[in-house]
Amino acid sequence: MLLFTPCWSGSKTVIETLARFIRRLRALRHVSVEGSQARFLFAKDVNIRCGKGAKIVVRNGIVRLGYPLPGLARQASFATSEITLGENATLVFEGDVCIAPGATLIVGNNAQATFGGNNFIANNLKLICNREFRMGKFANASWGVTLIDDDNHHFRRADGKELRSAGRPLLIGDNVGLQMNVSIPRGVTIGENSVVASGLVLRQDIPANCTAFGDVTLKVKHGIGCGPAPDRVD
Repeated sequence: MLLFTPCWSGSKTVIETLARFIRRLRALRHVSVEGSQARFLFAKDVNIRCGKGAKIVVRNGIVRLGYPLPGLARQASFATSEITLGENATLVFEGDVCIAPGATLIVGNNAQATFGGNNFIANNLKLICNREFRMGKFANASWGVTLIDDDNHHFRRADGKELRSAGRPLLIGDNVGLQMNVSIPRGVTIGENSVVASGLVLRQDIPANCTAFGDVTLKVKHGIGCGPAPDRVD
């Protein structure tokens, strides 16, 4: 389904609208819909860019990109969603998936990102997949979640020798819950039915049926405050 609302208020607006329309047509050439009930819907503020040989595959479900999550109050967001697939990249949706506005999905060259189905992703998701990413069935993510399997950064020692680290896929099991502002900056495995608590930066594997949270110790220093600046004191 292609959403397109013409606007003729000015030549610049017309050109921008036509350019967006053309980009959407080009993006749809990369979409494969499998199953009689499968549909691929994306809102007017979703921009999709696909490299040579890239594929978006929808299997037996309805994919909704850039629409508010059903049954929840609307939230402020970055509004525009950006989906970028590199050469021979694959983005797979294996069932119903709803991704709220403000999402950034980047799938690098020859990489594959898969959503297992029945996934609800709140506003402002950032996914960077340069190898392999998979979110299991019924796994959900709250707002502001960042998921990176491999950021392609390279580090060197003082003598110039490159330090190599084996890349790993980012695998999120079935029924996993990622609370708001979780960041996963490297490939890990999260077992099924586990929960990652809000604000956590996760760098290690989590077994199934667990809750991961950061136990930050609160420290209070007395006698130090942030009163008015000296030049503002009467």
